[in-house]
Amino acid sequence: MKTILVLTDFSEHAFYALKVAANIAKKINGKINLVHVYQHPALGEEFSYYYTKEYYEEVKADANKQLDQLLNQSFLKGVSVERHVVSTSTFADVLNNVQFKNPSLIVIGAHGRSGYNMSFIGSNTEKVVRLSDAPVLTLKNEIEDFKINRMVFASNFLDESYHAFSRIKFFADLYNAHIDLLKVVTPKDFETTPQSLKLIGDFVQEFKLKNYSVNIFNDHDIESGILNFCDRTDADLIAIATHGRTGFAHLINGSLTEDIVKQEFKPILSVKMKKSPVGTSKKADSKLSTFNWGAE
Repeated sequence: MKTILVLTDFSEHAFYALKVAANIAKKINGKINLVHVYQHPALGEEFSYYYTKEYYEEVKADANKQLDQLLNQSFLKGVSVERHVVSTSTFADVLNNVQFKNPSLIVIGAHGRSGYNMSFIGSNTEKVVRLSDAPVLTLKNEIEDFKINRMVFASNFLDESYHAFSRIKFFADLYNAHIDLLKVVTPKDFETTPQSLKLIGDFVQEFKLKNYSVNIFNDHDIESGILNFCDRTDADLIAIATHGRTGFAHLINGSLTEDIVKQEFKPILSVKMKKSPVGTSKKADSKLSTFNWGAE
């Protein structure tokens, strides 16, 4: 069965994420792993109340009470949901936990452009986008009836984007969405219109797209181009492929996807790129990686 991982800290934004996850689960006949994470106390508190058995029992009891309330929500009727209360000090531990590995999709709530709050989920949204091998859907607002009529896919349309788009296309097909193929051209990485059209044309031909439009947008930088283009459209979702850089490479290069997640209010679907094997063409790689969202 296809599995959707939903992380909750019982905030309103996590609630929004659960509502959308339920909508998607019904469409793909999937189940939800609903996970509440509470952090270990800070070092140096070994002898405080926060490391006693009574404290952990109190935290778990409160979490399970709130999970009971969530599971009684009408929008979860007919959806298979497994509940989990997890204690950890790093978010990577959650993504690497054998119970939650390889989900079909992760749905997570985030806060607005003014920044995240200090809750565990809110302060780790960017880490989920960067570290997860699964597609990540990030939401900031409540959506009563989640549907995607129009999606913006921002890309360079080079080889590395083909594998990621096989997952994004599944999401678009699920909702029969129109796809705005967006190529942002900047002074730093200038590209002529014929060059851009050739890249996008090859992309369209490979995936046999029919419900789409081609958009070449000029701006000072890629991030501004994506945000400014999306401000001018009525898109329901933005899809971006991410390199998933970590460590020193992340500090040097930053992360376009994480910056977009921080700035944009529309739902964002991020998918980590995968390098094609040596000697494998982008066409062959895209077909080999056809994605079915975790069907077993």
